[in-house]
Amino acid sequence: MTAESVIRLNDVNFSYDGPPVLEKVTLSIAERDLVCVIGPNGGGKSTLLKLLCGALSPTSGTVTVLNTPLNCEAAKRCVRIQIGYLSQIQQDPKIAISVLESVLIGRWGSSFSWLHRCKKEDYQAAWDTLELIGAQHLATKDIRTLSGGQRQRIALARALVRKPPLLLMDEPTTYLDPESKDEFIQLIRSLHKELHITMITVTHEHMPLMKHDRLLKIEDGHIFELNGEMA
Repeated sequence: MTAESVIRLNDVNFSYDGPPVLEKVTLSIAERDLVCVIGPNGGGKSTLLKLLCGALSPTSGTVTVLNTPLNCEAAKRCVRIQIGYLSQIQQDPKIAISVLESVLIGRWGSSFSWLHRCKKEDYQAAWDTLELIGAQHLATKDIRTLSGGQRQRIALARALVRKPPLLLMDEPTTYLDPESKDEFIQLIRSLHKELHITMITVTHEHMPLMKHDRLLKIEDGHIFELNGEMA
């Protein structure tokens, strides 16, 4: 694995006790790249992200993330706390929780836990991240009162509050209206330029505003590079 490579998959196969979802996938992603992976629903995009964060293990082959082979639970835990993960659906909390507290939860497990209370530095990191995405004015609001676009923006802040070197995004704009979708994509582009981290987003739809460094496609279990924009 080269010094510039953040992710490497070598001859990876994966299946859910049936036909292969991913087959003989070999892939390398460089540091600071903004990568978009497209493909149909059920085509293996979410599976790919779960392999990268160690939530799944390949049927065969090797997955290396942030210079760490994901070959044991200890390695997966070590890598997982260094990854920001943004899902497509945000669950409603069962109790009232402020936007600032929601972002603060993103530091759970790395900075504080049941045995270690959060510190002033944790609250400052949450506030700084809200400022980074331009949402500090929402800090005291109940997150359940926010619009879909606002909630996805806060979820992005929660994924970034640990300052991860790698951000994974699973269909992050699927449930947003067109205006919110465009604003969110513009935000991702802006953050990528400012933070200089590796970002990977998977989606079933064309996102021409993303201006990615690389465009990949999953089809029939294989991943290949597309040159130029998607037809």
